[in-house]
Amino acid sequence: RLIALPSGIEVSVGVVTALVGAPYFLRLMYRSIRRGGDLS
Repeated sequence: RLIALPSGIEVSVGVVTALVGAPYFLRLMYRSIRRGGDLS
């Protein structure tokens, strides 16, 4: 029962991190692709 609380918090933190980080990551990819198309 006590393990469910931290795991639930970790899941919600992971979801928030994904929602916040995805647009930032896509923006970085878009800039690098627009700049020269060379991701390496």
